[in-house]
Amino acid sequence: MKNVLLKLIVAANTLVTIGLLIYVVRSHRIELDISDQILKVRGLVVTDSSGKERVIIGSPLPPAQSFGYRFYRGDNSSVSGIMLYDHEGQERSGYVTDDSYGNVFFTLDSKTSQQALFVAEPQGATTLKVWGENGNEINLGASDEGPWLTVSENGKRQNLIREEDNEK
Repeated sequence: MKNVLLKLIVAANTLVTIGLLIYVVRSHRIELDISDQILKVRGLVVTDSSGKERVIIGSPLPPAQSFGYRFYRGDNSSVSGIMLYDHEGQERSGYVTDDSYGNVFFTLDSKTSQQALFVAEPQGATTLKVWGENGNEINLGASDEGPWLTVSENGKRQNLIREEDNEK
C-alpha cells in the first residue's frame, strides 16, 4: 500500500511539475515584434509555388531575362528597382532606374518584345513609346525644347506634331 501511495505522490508531483513548466513557457513566450523596424536588403526575390521567380526587387537587378535566359541590357548598364516575371519566368515588366544616366523607366513587355516604355530623364524630358506589330508605333514626349508626337504605321511616319507646328 505504501508503494502505491508513494507512486501516486511521485506521479502527482510529476504532473504538477510538467503543468507548471508548460505554464511558465507559455506565459513567458518571447515574441519579436519588428513591425516598426526598417529592413535593409540588397534584394528580394518572390517565387511562386513551383519555385519560379515572379518578382525581383534589387539594387542592382540581375540582367534581363527572356525565354529562361539572362542577357545584358542594350547598354550593359545596371538597373535597380522592381522586375515582374510571368509564370514561365519571362520578364514582362519593370520599374527601374538606370545607374549610368539616371533615367527612370517603366516597361510593359510581351513574350517577344517590349511593347510600352515610359521614361523620365533626370533633366525633365519625358517620353512614352508604344509599339505594335509591323512597325506600328506611337511616340509621345515633352522636354524643354517642346512636346512631340509621332505616329508610324507599318514603319512609315504618318504625322509629326510639334509645338511649332501648332503655332502656324
